[in-house]
Amino acid sequence: MLISVPEMMSKAATGIGSLPDIGEERALSLIQESFPLCPHWPQFPTKAEEYFDLQVLYLLKGLEIIKKEEGKNPRFLDQGVDFLDRAALFYELYLSNVDSQKLDERLAMPESSAVGFYYFINQLEKKGVGRAICLKGQAAAPLTVGMQVLDAEGASSFFNEQLRDIVVKALELHVIWQVRELKKLGLPVIIFLDEGMMQAYGNKQFLSLRGDWIIDSFRSIIDAIKREGAAAGIHACCIADWSVLLASEPDIINLDAYNYFTSLLTVRDELNEFLKKGGYIAWGIVPVNDILYQETADSLLKRLNEILKKLINRGVEESLLYKQMIITPCCGTGLYLRENAERAYSLTAEISGRMK
Repeated sequence: MLISVPEMMSKAATGIGSLPDIGEERALSLIQESFPLCPHWPQFPTKAEEYFDLQVLYLLKGLEIIKKEEGKNPRFLDQGVDFLDRAALFYELYLSNVDSQKLDERLAMPESSAVGFYYFINQLEKKGVGRAICLKGQAAAPLTVGMQVLDAEGASSFFNEQLRDIVVKALELHVIWQVRELKKLGLPVIIFLDEGMMQAYGNKQFLSLRGDWIIDSFRSIIDAIKREGAAAGIHACCIADWSVLLASEPDIINLDAYNYFTSLLTVRDELNEFLKKGGYIAWGIVPVNDILYQETADSLLKRLNEILKKLINRGVEESLLYKQMIITPCCGTGLYLRENAERAYSLTAEISGRMK
């Protein structure tokens, strides 16, 4: 079942999450100026403390189930003599929290690895939510995490059923905590799962990667988000098999429409079913690299409308496409210059306003 996305989100704008390290105050100001209806908390990926494992796998690090050495991918300690005992402790913690009214304090994201999140919460508590109708959070998605976190022998943990299950359950606990923190501000919450590794599925280098693993992993985390009463989105800024991602039943899909729109052309029936159930498409139509300086709101609106016409010509329901849309940049801006972020956010806001 899809969670209802606030109706006022139709044609509204929001961001993917990451920004260059411009400071929390300037970042929040930019977000609220650009996306007053659906502000997101700012991530600063260029900060060493905000590497993805510190933001979503801190629980596993604390239990010494994984470790991270400087300059290397995080690794499971699955060949350690006490690994099974530590895994058992994790599962006990999972079972005691996944449906609990009060969460263990160890589920809280460390403030040092998410300064933007805590600044966002604190400022909105002090000054109010303004015009916002919902709040957006984000977390690394299961395939991305599972492909980057390795086992003790150096293979991606996503291919190991036991390790994959631990990753997914750790992400479940994280999104439950994040939703509850954001909901304290009194507005509906949307959580995007940021998936940058979907191009691996179907790639000859990863022929053993199975679609049902991806679907089940996403569905577990999406179900956790929905049980908390929040809407779940999937952001994929790469070539993606959307039939697989749609099968995990998100409420919103967010694609890099500027570069990878054609990945939607083969899923007409799945898109129609998704839209008829109330699903939203978040169109990442604004580039974030330097090509954005060659674009204007007019050129990007033209590009978006041409995309929509191609889908309509394929048989996707026109009225639902135009009604159930959100406008975003094509990806996060965290690895680009401040000027890129500011221009991308400005163009996204302008396109949203003109579509409305």
